[in-house]
Amino acid sequence: MFHCFGCGESGDVISFVQKIDHLPFTEAVEMLAAKAGITLHYEEGGARVRTEEPGKRQRLLDAHRVAEEFYQQQLASPEAHKGRTFLAERGFTQAMCAHFGVGYAPASWDSLTRHLRSKGFTDQEIQISGLGSQGNRGVYDRFRGRLVWPIRDITGATVGFGARRLDDSDKESPKYLNTPETPIYKKSQLLYGLDLAKKTIATEHKVVIVEGYTDVMAAHVAGVTNAVATCGTAFGSEHVKIIRRLLGDHADPAAGVLCPRGARTDRRSSSPLTATVPGRRPRCAPTARIRTSRPRLSWRWRRVARTPATCVCPRAIRRSWTW
Repeated sequence: MFHCFGCGESGDVISFVQKIDHLPFTEAVEMLAAKAGITLHYEEGGARVRTEEPGKRQRLLDAHRVAEEFYQQQLASPEAHKGRTFLAERGFTQAMCAHFGVGYAPASWDSLTRHLRSKGFTDQEIQISGLGSQGNRGVYDRFRGRLVWPIRDITGATVGFGARRLDDSDKESPKYLNTPETPIYKKSQLLYGLDLAKKTIATEHKVVIVEGYTDVMAAHVAGVTNAVATCGTAFGSEHVKIIRRLLGDHADPAAGVLCPRGARTDRRSSSPLTATVPGRRPRCAPTARIRTSRPRLSWRWRRVARTPATCVCPRAIRRSWTW
């Protein structure tokens, strides 16, 4: 049980997790069960339909945790020099990359697969997790020769990865590659950076939607810590549900969603969330669609980009990397 003598809020451990992490009841129970090592049993006919067998979810989460640690270690390797240069030229220091968990996937066909096998994971688990694919000669790594960003759910658990190709001369492979749909990775229900931005979003009742992973990093470094991005899909109705949970359907008319130039929105989805610009009265119709206000937003982001905090010499950043 908990009780706050300041605001009078009280409840049990489940309601505490719901309020702190902004989770629905079922997800709060699952999170606590995972931490306590308790296997949950689901009854047929329940409101929540599971897409994985009981106990399998934790195995997939463990595989992603091991993979994230592996990728982060590889970013310090000589092979990842091009990746570190890529990050430094965009103004990201070693500390910033560590904060966001940026890593590097070696160009080898099975380096991660072999590492996961050594940790006790089966080939079937590696395939189901989306970390590997089945080929004619066995399982091989999905991400190779790329910078990788861990994609986490609202609780901070890594459920997938987004990766960028470093060799721009390679036109055969896609420039950006994400984890495929898996039992724990649903791109329509995930927002990159939400685990880091949720506190600011809930406090300020505003969220900024940007286009990519490096955009989120740049925004947070510049002080816009309520920035998030979609994971290779448009901002749709499922994302709206997540954001509404954080905003709490706040009555303040200034609460809403800020979508800069380039951010994709699904115009088929309607919600009480609106795109707002400081100093301008927002749309207050209860079914107003999420829209962009490009001229003002573009000007605002140019101002942010020119602040001294982000104007750092890439050469100086490269020298600051200790790898």
